[in-house]
Amino acid sequence: MKTENISKVDAAINIFAKPLASALSLLSLLRFSSARIDRIYLQFEPYGSSFDTATPYVIAQYLQERLGDRIIVSQPVYWLANEAPKREKLGDAAYRLGIRYEYAFERTDKKYLFILHNDVLIKADIVGAMLDRIGECFAMGSVGQCWNCPAIDEKIALAAGFSGPCSPDSYADFQPDFSGLRALYAAALKMGRFVRPYWKGLEEHYQSRAWPLPECRVNEWGCMVDVEQTRALVVPEGDILPFGAFEQCGPLLLDTATAWFRDLNRKGLRARNMDLQPYLTHWIGTGKVTAYRYAKAESNAGAILKRHFPDFADWCRKKNNRMFL
Repeated sequence: MKTENISKVDAAINIFAKPLASALSLLSLLRFSSARIDRIYLQFEPYGSSFDTATPYVIAQYLQERLGDRIIVSQPVYWLANEAPKREKLGDAAYRLGIRYEYAFERTDKKYLFILHNDVLIKADIVGAMLDRIGECFAMGSVGQCWNCPAIDEKIALAAGFSGPCSPDSYADFQPDFSGLRALYAAALKMGRFVRPYWKGLEEHYQSRAWPLPECRVNEWGCMVDVEQTRALVVPEGDILPFGAFEQCGPLLLDTATAWFRDLNRKGLRARNMDLQPYLTHWIGTGKVTAYRYAKAESNAGAILKRHFPDFADWCRKKNNRMFL
């Protein structure tokens, strides 16, 4: 499918704190992909960071002044922070819309929704590139949190009885049974390799079918989702958990989009991996880590904004909103 066959996509971003990084994420996306994007859904978490000197809502005001009703701002009544949603409550729209990105998924009228983290720098037309390559796949982006997964390690895979390791491009071909999945985690632990302790709770979600693996997902920091293809299968129309929902597995939560990705694959749909390095740089630094790392990430974003988006910096100074002191 070529980009000329799709007129516009919508974009969605979930914003927790990081006012400078959030602004950079959105402004850099618009610099390279504005011709591909109609509406942008900004879903704000109802709290910020104690390290901030400015509100993260600044970028919403700036973009609304320039793009008007193309910028949709929402903040949920209920907030599902780091917790799995209760399935019995998902029929309540106010509760369900507390899931990350969910407002955009339920409101968009486009075939595709582009999901963006609020701590990235877009370096090229990522939306156009994904539209060119997604084809019949239900999602496209960086596939797998492979750095946490035992299946990516050749020595572990061989010790567990497999012919070779898994990879983001071949995730659909690496389909162990439950005993094989258990063997992967056991081999990793025996070799001293770090794995998140999902192995303590695999039975509920993986005993009947062990694939896709617990670290399989399309990573949310920059990905395209075919809403038209998936909507009927996902809550509230279907029974698959929404993209932004967590799911409990042992002592930890399966990460954002993992349950969604797993169950759509089990329906026969497939995702496509894409190397994002030419298009996107992803920084990590939130109010949930050290003050130093958070401040460093924000300072870095601010320096790039002042250099490459001076109109935004000037607007902030005129508004006296403390974004650029």
